[in-house]
Amino acid sequence: MNYPESERNYIEELKAFLLFLKDLWGLLAGISVFFPLSNILLRTIPLGAYGDDGVFDQLPPALLTTLATVVTLFVILSTFANRRRFQDPKKRQGTLRAAWLSFGIGILSLLTYLVIHQAYRQYAWDPWAWGSGDPRKLFAEIPLLITYVMFFSLLTRAFTLLGMMEFFGNVAGRNR
Repeated sequence: MNYPESERNYIEELKAFLLFLKDLWGLLAGISVFFPLSNILLRTIPLGAYGDDGVFDQLPPALLTTLATVVTLFVILSTFANRRRFQDPKKRQGTLRAAWLSFGIGILSLLTYLVIHQAYRQYAWDPWAWGSGDPRKLFAEIPLLITYVMFFSLLTRAFTLLGMMEFFGNVAGRNR
């Protein structure tokens, strides 16, 4: 099969980047894709259904994990598609700042998730009288979904930015 030159370059760069994922920074960027899935196994972030000692009644926890994983993969590919900016040493400081910002907002998203989760767990049933199957529970569960997905996607973005800065910085240095 004959590929146009631009597509061949893209494939070669993608192969090189995938090889880079074996490196330390790449390992951090790559493993963050599996953070949402690993949470199911490790149960570090509370994510249970109502009947399983959790709070989710309207949205299934598998939906949160699936969306977090899909968005995380999208963030990695979107960051890779913007790879030209990592080759410019002048943009290194801005990229580093963006990585820190993503990391910080990601951590704040996790804290927000935990606060909403605890408030929902504490107040939904007795004080607010939201019974099982009550659609008003979406007022708590949708912000939980958003903050959960934000945490994983922004954490992934932070690690991917650092990894790509390192990878493309090294590639640019070797090409000189």
